[in-house]
Amino acid sequence: MVNAQDNPPLLDRPTVPGYGHTLVPSPLPPGQVPPPPPAPGMTPPPPPAPGMTPPPPPAPGMTPPPPPAPGMTPPPPPAPQPGSPLTGVYQDIINNASLAVATAQKAKAYLSAGKVWSMTGPRGEVEVKAAIVYDGTAVAVLHFNPSSGSILPLGIHVVETGVSPQITENIKRNLPTIVSSLKILNGAEYRAPESAWCIPLAYKNMIVAHLKIYTDGIHIIPDYPANQEMQAYGK
Repeated sequence: MVNAQDNPPLLDRPTVPGYGHTLVPSPLPPGQVPPPPPAPGMTPPPPPAPGMTPPPPPAPGMTPPPPPAPGMTPPPPPAPQPGSPLTGVYQDIINNASLAVATAQKAKAYLSAGKVWSMTGPRGEVEVKAAIVYDGTAVAVLHFNPSSGSILPLGIHVVETGVSPQITENIKRNLPTIVSSLKILNGAEYRAPESAWCIPLAYKNMIVAHLKIYTDGIHIIPDYPANQEMQAYGK
């Protein structure tokens, strides 16, 4: 059985980069050029999990990729050439699938209801959303039917042009029960562009959200857009 931390850490709080710690770089091997500093507001990725092989440095004469934009997790290493076996780095990522699921299951006990908000799209359609919060930070979003207040599975988009205050209040009242009833499914999808394992969250047999765990299988990734929307429109 894979053991995960009882209270998994966040990868990078949107408003507290780097957890407030100062990172002290290790000395570089002779002749190796230090990497460029991270983009403003970006926190370097956490160290590899125990037993995980760090990605190799770029080949001589090869320019390393630019740093990711603020708020984005760093990309995984480039894919191996066609026909070549999986590199050690990719195999390490695959080996972390079980740990990522275990981390999500541990985090379940600490998930709580966040704020509820509505937004109007370009065609006048209204979206009603609510945040799932972990350690004070939104880590996933639930979507609701603006006309009834019922929770929607991922992929269903109800077109409405308004939402009544009573519907919003009903969602706020029911949200703690919904969050506590979420099920962490025993499986993970890896999304390379985000360097993240995506663990489905189910409610009454519907997949309603995903909890994202970093490549290392240890750190929970905040939902940065949801945090911005919640701060701007949340009630």
